[in-house]
Amino acid sequence: MRKGGGRIPFVPSPIDIVRKMLSLADPRPDELLIDLGSGDGRIIVAAAEDYRCRAIGVELDKELYERSMNIIHGRLLSDRARIIRGNLYEFNLSGADVITLYLLPETLKTLKPRLLSLKRGSRIVCHDFPIPGLEPSEIITTRSFFTGRPHKIYLYEIS
Repeated sequence: MRKGGGRIPFVPSPIDIVRKMLSLADPRPDELLIDLGSGDGRIIVAAAEDYRCRAIGVELDKELYERSMNIIHGRLLSDRARIIRGNLYEFNLSGADVITLYLLPETLKTLKPRLLSLKRGSRIVCHDFPIPGLEPSEIITTRSFFTGRPHKIYLYEIS
């Protein structure tokens, strides 16, 4: 069991939604993006390839961690992308400029105090679920070509 409420399911964000999330956050090459619960690493890979930023994924599941690292190595992104096999509740977020999340509301509620302590100017992008009790700076609803369903993307800016 993980702190904050049990096993977190792996439900990958469709790649077109990943691209919208990253577009909204707009990470710069000198910034660090952290994806908590990074699954198969698709956000980390897209951020490193498309935005050339440093990108770190945090993933507890051994199989997903290994799959992600194989993709990163295969795409020659090891200089700016990596996956840490660890617990997202314990990972140090202090250096993050952008945090990406596709987590359930209970997990977001547990992470909220840590997210609010990010440095000024940091951006948080959530897929489908808002951070309970926080007002987003922007909300986008977009239909995925891959799933055929609408997805919501929430942007939060730390001031």
